[in-house]
Amino acid sequence: MLVAALPAFAQRSSRVWRIGYLSGGSSEADATWLAAFREGMAELGWAEGRDYTIDARYANGVAKAMAGLAADLLTSKPNLLLTTGDGAIHVLVRLTKTVPIVFGISQDPVGSGFAKGLQRPGGNTTGLTTLAPDLTPKRMQLLKEAFPLVAHIIQLFEPDNVGSATQLQEVNEAAPRMGLRVTPISLRKPADIEVAFKQGTALGADAYLVSAGLFTNTHLRAIVDFATRLRVPSMGAFSAYAYKGGLMSYAPSYKDNFRRAAAYVDKIFNGANPGDLPIERPTRYEFVLNQKTAKAMGFTIPQSILLRADQVIE
Repeated sequence: MLVAALPAFAQRSSRVWRIGYLSGGSSEADATWLAAFREGMAELGWAEGRDYTIDARYANGVAKAMAGLAADLLTSKPNLLLTTGDGAIHVLVRLTKTVPIVFGISQDPVGSGFAKGLQRPGGNTTGLTTLAPDLTPKRMQLLKEAFPLVAHIIQLFEPDNVGSATQLQEVNEAAPRMGLRVTPISLRKPADIEVAFKQGTALGADAYLVSAGLFTNTHLRAIVDFATRLRVPSMGAFSAYAYKGGLMSYAPSYKDNFRRAAAYVDKIFNGANPGDLPIERPTRYEFVLNQKTAKAMGFTIPQSILLRADQVIE
């Protein structure tokens, strides 16, 4: 196990702090998140290059690559590690118990074992969760309101992703109350995407729910393309789904989470213990509707839904 010495943090000085960034995704997919983080740092008086540097590693959707990337990142002796989802967090907490870890996205940090509790996480890890009550039922409600005839939904999920599995559980609990039938289909490798949509067509599915996770984020384009080609309604559990061409999404603002992550880094660089910093829930949510995609698929979205959208992409 790689273990780095915990830095003796001091007040702002002339030193340049080293931030290691580990992501299971790609530099393109994460660009807006890091831009938001830099914005948050600037708001707190930190200038990149003068006060801190970011050394980034991307697994590009290959989960098995993360352990090697994390080990390599730790050899550069970062003062702090900034990371994205649960897969990357899992890898980092196994490799170091001392280098502070700040995450911008975690589905369930307590349930995943990253933290003892939200108020006092303990250890060397803290950050922001995407865990929030009623998110999944809200997605299903919006989908049902936009397409009242929807009765059978396919849930695309990642069985090896804790957060994705949690979303599936929430869907199964909410579906009976809403008069919906749900069929879960797992995604592990790129070839599974086409198989999943073919299976959904064979089952007569009316719509698709796409869980948030490393795989779905990395292979977003293929998922969107199949849903569009089949002209079937779909709802994503992450905003990028609609921004990148999916029909609609309802999710916490990951961008806002990363902007807020800067406050954790600021506190840690000024002497705070990460284990004493409470993990925070999202404060901003986005209902994004891609009207351009809807028109291409021949859908007429009710005005009531259009008015409720935070962002309508024309």
